[in-house]
Amino acid sequence: MSIRPASIRSVLLWLTLLGSAAAQAQLAPLPDAELARVWGQAMVAISNTSSNGLDFSRLTLNADLKLSANFSNLRLGEYNYAPRNGSGADIDIARLQFGRSDLGDAQRTVALSNPYFELVYRPASAAGEREIVGMRLGFEGVSGAFGLNAKTLSGSLAIADSQSANILDSRQDPLGGKRWDGSTCAVAACPFSLAQIGSLQAGDAAGPSRDLFLAVLKSAVQFPAAVAGMAAPDLAQAGIWMNWRDKLSAGNLNAVLPPNLPLQLVKPGG
Repeated sequence: MSIRPASIRSVLLWLTLLGSAAAQAQLAPLPDAELARVWGQAMVAISNTSSNGLDFSRLTLNADLKLSANFSNLRLGEYNYAPRNGSGADIDIARLQFGRSDLGDAQRTVALSNPYFELVYRPASAAGEREIVGMRLGFEGVSGAFGLNAKTLSGSLAIADSQSANILDSRQDPLGGKRWDGSTCAVAACPFSLAQIGSLQAGDAAGPSRDLFLAVLKSAVQFPAAVAGMAAPDLAQAGIWMNWRDKLSAGNLNAVLPPNLPLQLVKPGG
């Protein structure tokens, strides 16, 4: 017995129509018990807060990133600063490496979680205009190995020596960490300087470092804590300002940067 193509098409059409009819359903509200079992998180979160006469608008990307990269000759915030010009820049880093290639795949990248951008401005005046004070870019979590060759940094920094109990802390700088090279401490001699650091480790067994941010400001700003449960950071000064105090340690003090060779891509078949 033969079946004509027209008959086959008719049967397929009817099956399609029947399947469509069976799949149709009316929308119905979910009871509270079922709703309680449903959760989700937005890719982007936006929050607005006010503190000390300033308004803050923050955009957070709820994402986990991994980065392997090398940066050279980073100079940010070049202007005259009479109390301490240093190298002439707020941030002067000859070499900054994310990850290292000599300790296995786990150390090749730095893990960055929940990057955020926060705008700072003064509330509207009588003229109805808001004045932008500056911004900061940061991460709620940073874990991994860094290579660092820094000349001067402006910021609030606390770097522990992984081989001892010594901590290089910018709070000991008489000028408050502005264009600091780690060689001036008010109470006693600094345990080491920025020039001696070759590698850094962010995070430890207890979790990631949670307070890294870089700010660009026209005047000093007291930022709120980036992560719930943490104390507010030190007052950020005008110019380019780096904050990094939580779970940060120096891997070596011989000024030798670890290797960070790029990953080599190999085509299938050699």
